[in-house]
Amino acid sequence: MTLYISTSSQRKLTDTSTLVVSAVQKISDLFQGKDLKALTGQVAVAFGALPASYKDGDDSYNLPIPKAKMTFGATAFSPGPNLGIINVGPLSSDECISLGKLSLGDVVKYIIVDTQAGFMVKPEAELAAQSVKKAQGDVPIAALATACGSDSPAYVHYYLTN
Repeated sequence: MTLYISTSSQRKLTDTSTLVVSAVQKISDLFQGKDLKALTGQVAVAFGALPASYKDGDDSYNLPIPKAKMTFGATAFSPGPNLGIINVGPLSSDECISLGKLSLGDVVKYIIVDTQAGFMVKPEAELAAQSVKKAQGDVPIAALATACGSDSPAYVHYYLTN
């Protein structure tokens, strides 16, 4: 029974990871060279970032990990570029680390981990300072483990650039 539960949990995490990677790729393709301020859940689903059957509420989408949801939005930096945002959570520490260390390329500019479900309205310099993804593109596991390690459920916020 323990093996079944472990295998089932790992499969759900793998399926969620696949959905995150797919969503990032499809949104990147859709908004190539365009402003990301129009990114919403409806737009993401319309272009195949997630199956429409995952919809739960206005702009929230269920994921294979129990209780975890994906939401979409955009920053409104003025002046400056708008960044698309994909939020995933709530996550356990292990799930947070697995999803935070996904290799998503240069399209993901910042990866923020915290205990807040909503979009963070912060200056870009503050996002850069809080990001577990460093300027060179790497995500140090130690920084990720610290960010994901609290007793509270964690949320991973992916900030996308075009």
